[in-house]
Amino acid sequence: MTEKKEFQVNKNTPFWDASLTDQERIDWLLKEMTVEEKLGYLASSSPDLPRLGIPGVSVGGEAAHGVEGRNDQNGLGKPDVTTSFPQPIGMSASWDPELIRQAGEVTGTEARVVWHRHEGHGLSRWAPTVDLERDPRWGRNEEGYGEDPVLTGKMAGAYIRGMQGDDPKYLRCAATLKHFYGNNTEVGRGWKNSSIDPRNKYELYLEPFRRCIEDGGAEGIMTAYNKINGTIGILNPEVTDILKKQYGLRHVVSDGGAMGLVVNLHHYFGQHAETIATALKAGVDAMSDDPRMVEQAAREAYELGILKEEDMDRSIRCMMETKLRLGVYDRENLNPYDRVTEDDIDSPKAREICKELSRESIVLLKNENGALPLDKALKAEDIAIVGPLGDAWYQDWYGGTAPYRTTFLQGMEVLKQENITFADGLDRVVFRCDGKGLAVAEDGTLQMADEPDVFIKEYWGEGSYTFKSVRTGKYLGARLSESQGEKPKMGQIAADREEAFDWFVMEIFHVEPQEDGSVVLTNRFHYPVYRDAEGFFSFEQTEGIPITMEVVENGIEKAVAAVRGKKQVLLALGCNSVINAKEEIDRNTLELPEEQEMLLDRIAEANPNTVLVLFTNYPYTLQKAMEKLPAIIMSATGSQDMGSAMAEAVLGIYAPAGRLNMTWYESIDQLPDIDDYDIIKGKRTYRYFDGKVLYPFGYGLTYTTFAYENYKVSLKDDRLLQISLDVRNTGDTASDEVVQIYGSALESCVKKPICQLLDFVRVKNIAPGETRHVALEIPVEELRFYDVISRRLIVEEGTYEIYAGASCKDKAVSTEIFIPGGKRGVRDLSAFTAADHYDDYENMYLTEGHFNFKAVRVQDETKDGVLVYRDCDLSDAAVLALHVKSERGGSVEAFVDGVSMGSFTGDTRTCEFRSAPKLDRYAEKEVKERNRYREPVYEDIEISLADRPQTDGASEIRLVLKGDMRICYLRVLKNKSTGKIQMGVAN
Repeated sequence: MTEKKEFQVNKNTPFWDASLTDQERIDWLLKEMTVEEKLGYLASSSPDLPRLGIPGVSVGGEAAHGVEGRNDQNGLGKPDVTTSFPQPIGMSASWDPELIRQAGEVTGTEARVVWHRHEGHGLSRWAPTVDLERDPRWGRNEEGYGEDPVLTGKMAGAYIRGMQGDDPKYLRCAATLKHFYGNNTEVGRGWKNSSIDPRNKYELYLEPFRRCIEDGGAEGIMTAYNKINGTIGILNPEVTDILKKQYGLRHVVSDGGAMGLVVNLHHYFGQHAETIATALKAGVDAMSDDPRMVEQAAREAYELGILKEEDMDRSIRCMMETKLRLGVYDRENLNPYDRVTEDDIDSPKAREICKELSRESIVLLKNENGALPLDKALKAEDIAIVGPLGDAWYQDWYGGTAPYRTTFLQGMEVLKQENITFADGLDRVVFRCDGKGLAVAEDGTLQMADEPDVFIKEYWGEGSYTFKSVRTGKYLGARLSESQGEKPKMGQIAADREEAFDWFVMEIFHVEPQEDGSVVLTNRFHYPVYRDAEGFFSFEQTEGIPITMEVVENGIEKAVAAVRGKKQVLLALGCNSVINAKEEIDRNTLELPEEQEMLLDRIAEANPNTVLVLFTNYPYTLQKAMEKLPAIIMSATGSQDMGSAMAEAVLGIYAPAGRLNMTWYESIDQLPDIDDYDIIKGKRTYRYFDGKVLYPFGYGLTYTTFAYENYKVSLKDDRLLQISLDVRNTGDTASDEVVQIYGSALESCVKKPICQLLDFVRVKNIAPGETRHVALEIPVEELRFYDVISRRLIVEEGTYEIYAGASCKDKAVSTEIFIPGGKRGVRDLSAFTAADHYDDYENMYLTEGHFNFKAVRVQDETKDGVLVYRDCDLSDAAVLALHVKSERGGSVEAFVDGVSMGSFTGDTRTCEFRSAPKLDRYAEKEVKERNRYREPVYEDIEISLADRPQTDGASEIRLVLKGDMRICYLRVLKNKSTGKIQMGVAN
């Protein structure tokens, strides 16, 4: 428990008077606070204000799929047990907004209980994560809600409404969206730039945030570590300009340590004072860094004059508005959500909701010849469960401490009421070194011994292994001095932990085979394991000691023996939430770990009646499983009911009806570079990918079939699509059906999605032969696109196909309808035209520019960069002016309708535009001298359009850039510029 300095709380001030408006209360507070107190109030961890009798209330704490109350990082003592739902990627697979709203309500309620245990902490939670999951290799895939902004907005928005409640004044718990924005890569996230052009930005990346704020009512947002178009997330003025002014957001916090990274990784500023001043002006209200560093930076900024008291007041006001809505500063307890007791943690209702959400999150991927559900006549003795995920439940980083955990084996045995044959398929190994065995000593350290200990070897792919002692049940790992043992030595190898789990996951080892048959073990950071007089260590780059790793029990052979003669085999494979894909680590493959693939091959060969039971938080390429196995069923991890829910689905007690929220690709070769954020041009996600996939977005089977009938689509007031249809269960099993509505523009002046989700509804428990009626009203604004000419979102006039089905590829029923709307106009280039508002490009990316414009620059300078602007009005145009910058030299050539108009070659450090004649040798010498002292600047260069092709319509401008060249805007002039200062004669 953290110690809090005692002081006298004074509730006899206007600040505690709930009869006043929140603004009146905050006005009083800001008037009473000194500048010194304000300087210390700009971190997410707020201090007490003893002089005013006001206790500090901090924001923070996780709630991705329930309250994270492990308390292993915050010093609050023993863990707080809380309900653990499926990972967000699993909750979203339910496609059930109402059920996920109920999960959010449980989360918010339990957060209230935890608040009363640790007052001052945990009522403003940092969840949900709504970054668009454009790439399945993202390390934090488990935290998101899928690849579509409509699904993400609706599902995450429902979770938010549950967390926060619907009271007009008070909040149950405050939700904070993560991470604004373009945060979908872990490796290099602290310094990389996400290049996102206006169409991608407004149609895709901002949409989940907009929907969760405007529709879900999210209270706050956390900024991202990365740059967006050259601007670091914590310094991004869009925080104010878009989130607060347009969407109505209340407060913004930085990601953990983000203020420090501006100096340390981005090297954007040299002092934290510059960062905090710029961040506060951008609209970020609280820095999630060490409060002492934040206060010192704020003081320095204030003393330098770059931070004003009004900047601090604005940020404190935003944060305090949320705290007052939480009711923590009311004189009397008036918040209706605060009437909680300890019985509200892990309540029967919470367990019921968790179990139902766990069931609804399961997705049936293949079911050939009715392989599932299993025959009810099967006895426990007829079944074998094999595989490393069969009897495993792995903790994830943002998950809490669940009241219980059920593995698949446990779930099956409870339902069958008998033991079931099980083999995990993992090798048992011993290690030897210098003629002796390696064993775990009483203090947990790895030491030389006459008899070696046996370890369970588990391979997770990408070179990552874990080793678990059979005798002690604990994992080998490299100790970290700050977290393990009384006085552990840094890097000492020991079997200390019952789980492979911490921030660094030091239980990960790599195995490097040597020519003599021995191996060298390296730790999580690839430092070799070596030996000294005190044992084995791994914490520095040195020569590793050769170790013999001997297999004493072949796990695959044991599993093959276990399945022979069984009527049914359940092969449980999948992932560990903290190995190879987690915060700071992206996947490099979409395949199952090699040893899991080998196990699949052998089991399928030994017993064809094998069903793959997959526990995963991200897509895999499953060609072998699709070819060799009759059925595949999958679930996300994280739920306390993970195993029991899957057992119910496999046994037919519950019919799975979840749907995929991401495309499952056939090969990693179908994906662009992970750092490519252009969903449209890169053909990412179901909206734009036109290749063959393993499973499409929205896909999922169940134990029955459905027919869609009486489909009608009409347009109301030119604003609403009115859709109705009947769904009939044509099979013999009761089940849910997720009705999905998609739209597609049949013709367009720009590249549009192949199809896009417009809305959906999960229709519950439709009995065999039963027909249910579904009616939806969908705003036509769902079909908007961002027009780069008018610089606004518009619905394009035209004919659209509107269809309903069970996935994006399933056109069960379809119709075409004409929707009135806007039309793309012609570019008026007489105005300053942003260079990033192009129609097409090649080899370009966006970064910071000039005059509030973004710059577009060549990405790979060994190749040409191209920018294309269509539908340009060049009538009466004499000159094309380009606002460019080059430090090391480059060129830009302009083409109109395919004809070259001219070019500029050089840099904008030494170039001079002049009307004077060629300089004499003395003047030339002066030019060279002064160029030594120049810095590159943005310069307007002019290219004559006198010889452009004549046309009755609009023209296309194509700019070809080479080398170090960037451009911010372009415009046309009727006459050659006379506003440029020319060289003259001094008088």
